[in-house]
Amino acid sequence: MTEVAGGEDPASQVPDDVALVRVDEPRDSHSQPKVITTTATGASIDLSQVIGDSTVLQQANQALLESRKDFHTHPRSLALAHMQVMDWQGYTKIRTTGALLVVCLNLGIDPPDLVRPKNCAKLEAWVDPTVPVQVPTPEELALQAAKSGGTQHQNTNERTPLNMIGENLHRQFEVINRHASYRTLLDCAMESMRKACVLLRRKAKDERVMFYYNGHGVPRPTASGDIWVFNKQFTQYIPVSAMDLMSWVGTPGVYVWDCSHAMNVVQAFEKTAKARDMEIARIKHAAEAAGTRLPLSRAAASESLSSASTNIAAMLAAQMTPGAAQSQQQQPQSSHGSAGINPALINLALLPSIHHKDIHFAATQADELLPTNPELPADLFTSCLTTPIKAALRFWVIRNPRTSKVTLDMCEKLPGSVQERRTPFGELNWIFTAITDTIAWNTLSREQFYTLFRLDVTVASLFRNFMLADRIMRFYGVHPQSRPSLPPTHKHPLWDSLDLEIDMCLQQLPRLLAEEERRKQREEKARRSEHERIARINARRGNAQQRQSKQQMELQGISPIDFEGPPRINLEIAGSFKRPSRRGRGARAGLGGIESDDDESSNDSDDAGVGISAMTTETNEMGYISSTYFSNQLYAFEVWLQHAATVVSQFVSDHGPDEIPRSLSTEPPPDLEAPNELPAVLQVLLSQQYRLRALILLYRFMNLGPWAVNLALGVGIFPYVSKLLASTTAEIREILILVWARLIAVDLSLRNELLKNNGMAYFVAYLANNIQMQHEPVSEKVRLCDTVSAASAFTLALLCTDAPAVQQACFNERVLDYFLVYLQRPDNGTDERGYLRTWILMCLAELWRGFPNAKWMAMTYRLCVIASNKQQQQQQQGEGIHEEGEQASAPSFEELLASSADDANVDARDAQDLLIQMAFHRVPSVRTAAIYAMGTLIEELTQLGD
Repeated sequence: MTEVAGGEDPASQVPDDVALVRVDEPRDSHSQPKVITTTATGASIDLSQVIGDSTVLQQANQALLESRKDFHTHPRSLALAHMQVMDWQGYTKIRTTGALLVVCLNLGIDPPDLVRPKNCAKLEAWVDPTVPVQVPTPEELALQAAKSGGTQHQNTNERTPLNMIGENLHRQFEVINRHASYRTLLDCAMESMRKACVLLRRKAKDERVMFYYNGHGVPRPTASGDIWVFNKQFTQYIPVSAMDLMSWVGTPGVYVWDCSHAMNVVQAFEKTAKARDMEIARIKHAAEAAGTRLPLSRAAASESLSSASTNIAAMLAAQMTPGAAQSQQQQPQSSHGSAGINPALINLALLPSIHHKDIHFAATQADELLPTNPELPADLFTSCLTTPIKAALRFWVIRNPRTSKVTLDMCEKLPGSVQERRTPFGELNWIFTAITDTIAWNTLSREQFYTLFRLDVTVASLFRNFMLADRIMRFYGVHPQSRPSLPPTHKHPLWDSLDLEIDMCLQQLPRLLAEEERRKQREEKARRSEHERIARINARRGNAQQRQSKQQMELQGISPIDFEGPPRINLEIAGSFKRPSRRGRGARAGLGGIESDDDESSNDSDDAGVGISAMTTETNEMGYISSTYFSNQLYAFEVWLQHAATVVSQFVSDHGPDEIPRSLSTEPPPDLEAPNELPAVLQVLLSQQYRLRALILLYRFMNLGPWAVNLALGVGIFPYVSKLLASTTAEIREILILVWARLIAVDLSLRNELLKNNGMAYFVAYLANNIQMQHEPVSEKVRLCDTVSAASAFTLALLCTDAPAVQQACFNERVLDYFLVYLQRPDNGTDERGYLRTWILMCLAELWRGFPNAKWMAMTYRLCVIASNKQQQQQQQGEGIHEEGEQASAPSFEELLASSADDANVDARDAQDLLIQMAFHRVPSVRTAAIYAMGTLIEELTQLGD
């Protein structure tokens, strides 16, 4: 995961990360940082800022001028920052690749331990099993699939309420993760569930799988944690223990338990995992005593789990039965003596405590029942986890029956879908994601937040929706649980923000539904008018055909037949006929199957075809007034940034640059709390409407120090900013490069993730497209271009450091050519041009370090240009082909050297000549970087002889 890195001048951050520079700071805390000095040469770089020519970049520059960043460029704090910035890329990313949905409803029959009241909750996956099934039309299926955000499913089997529940449940989980494979088992037998679990684990390998269990139609889980399914004959309830299920599903896994007494199952899993850990520890001890080397192959790990099931079962029985533990301790050698060094059992050591990392979501505590309010769905827990917006809307309407004219049925008709963020439904889902992320960000530790909300899409969605389930179900006296457990969030004040957004959205719903109804009426009226017009066309065509047929029959001496009217034609099919081509019009048959050249009928046929297609292009304007939630969040974040700049400046003023605590590198000042709006800003990056403003604010935030970059990394900004590198939007190009420069400067470990997506090409492209700006007179635009180009060169310099693959990639992208051309361009006397040349030289030094090909091309660059020009001339003039048809060989180095004096018009100079010129530059940092580049160019020069 990569983050946004925003910095005033990219050069100011380079020393911090690369350990190539140190920073000298002014004593006056209210002045800008003065110089940055390379440890190798001692050259200094002024860190003054540049104002862009666009309004947005002027705002960004104003933010730079207001910030006080000199405290975090202190050498001691920088070194500590590199050691203490968390390695957010080091977390193991496990994806959920498959899921098994087990639904045990047994519709029409209550389980023996439950007597449902007459008026109780009935909806399962938003399907009422008591209502007769109506087969939906294909249009309704497509609309339902678009509404839920999943794919369209149509079961070829009989459409029973149970099948509809399974289809809806499948579709709801696809909204969470559409890339995972799902299998639904409806009222299944134990053997079927076992086979499905084993197959699911075999396909997932080491990835995470999800097991969902709905036990509304079977007895509650037992005190020992056994769940219930059916036998093959569907005549008995069969218990399944936690140990068996754990061995079938494997690890890692995520479990959802939607049933009463659900925590009994979770507690049984925890006991089984603990017993398994004890068995693993015993096997390890026995293996060490026997001198067996660990670990063995992982292939036998699954077999070892089943081999050790007897011992684990005995340990569980010892925990459940008083006195059993004592008897087990009296016979340790007899029961485990030979098994202690069994190689199959030793493989258990490959899975230490891994089952403790399994994730569980339980609908109730161990002694609680599911709510039976008839206004709620029976699977309220599942509804909250898979369709949070529908559950939140229903919950709001139930709690506010008199404050709105919206009914529960109207909530089901809220326009939009999850994918369309500009629709009411999609915008509410977008806001819900931002609010739940913010609640988790403010409640959990940074590590726990990143682990649960940023590594796996499925787990993150389930935890977000679980917080909503906790809030709703606690209102009805039920307390959902999760493992790992979350702090109580049901009373967080941000839930009021969600209620406000729901209220504002539902206030528009009656008007939206009325407009939708009027739109449908207009469409229906237009369709009827079109059908009537087509009928008239067909009638005229039919009359013409009748007249022609009658004339033919009279000529043949056949008495005519009176027709009652034109033949009946399907109007939809009639309107779908395409216009016949003029080439074959004489041979084409008309609608009645009779050849016709009638101009009127042909033109009418053309009009009919156009009429139907024109109706489908009508746009649907809902007139929905969008929420201002994200705009308000950005404004709040901007206010926090102003406050933070004041606090940081006061902190530096009170302590002085030499007395700043080292912890300030990775922690904000004591009087400054982390911003609550960061998760919302992350969501704003998804919208092109707010993206530029969000990047500017993130840029200002990064200027506060490495601790700000650390927070941005922790909130999970990297994948969003990384995807922006593939964007072709010109307005975010400059600010995005500056952000990346800040990011790479603080956390160099992001380099590997950046190289995977070929993000380096983004910076190279900017440098290549702005070479012509070096000839322009001094202006704000030119100064801005030089600043951003310096940031690009700085980023490439860090990417090339100790990375041969990156050096080769930069060489192939002609970075060496671009930089040498940049150095040949005139100096306009600005500080920004000095920064640019400094980091071009530093990048060249890292590019050709230990890279003989780059060194050779740099030292013979003028000859390379001459050779390239000659080859191009030969190809253009046709002189590059011998009489034998073979291509002419390239000129030798001696020939190029002899002819180089005659090519005075070639605007190219060798790198050593440019370095000598830069060594006498007016800016000390450029002189220093030139000397440093000379050193890397001539080191190991003997390699060029080979």
